[in-house]
Amino acid sequence: MAACAEIPQQSGATIILGPPLERFAADGRISLRQGERSDHLQFDWQHAPERDVVLFSSPIGQGLAELGRAADGAWLKLPGQEERRASDLATLTRQLFGVALPLEELAAWMGGSRAEIRGEVDGWRIDVTESAPYRERRLPRRMEVRRDDIELRIVITGWGEND
Repeated sequence: MAACAEIPQQSGATIILGPPLERFAADGRISLRQGERSDHLQFDWQHAPERDVVLFSSPIGQGLAELGRAADGAWLKLPGQEERRASDLATLTRQLFGVALPLEELAAWMGGSRAEIRGEVDGWRIDVTESAPYRERRLPRRMEVRRDDIELRIVITGWGEND
């Protein structure tokens, strides 16, 4: 078992993510806080260059939403409601939340396409606060994403293939 244990990072050591995954499947938990509102969800994210599908569920596993993008646009499906569509994820999330969420950039960070653990995209501050090894690469385990009064905390609990 000791051979499989992760070697602790030395303080001050530079962490680099990657090499990148072109496709991935990730699941975990996300907490979203905007002002006084706070939501806690589970997610299952299937990513490929041409398509993303994120399924959100309650902490007890009840399906709540499907958010996705493909060549023909982006969509949000909620149970019992009409599907919402837009030309892309940024436009769709701007319509829903009043601000464009950086979901495509998050996919790049999650899959190791961005080697750095900190950065800023369109006013969003993205921090990888913990990483872990996965098949000869290092990928995020915990991420914090902030802009104004919006904060996302993402914990990735499992990685897999998206074939």
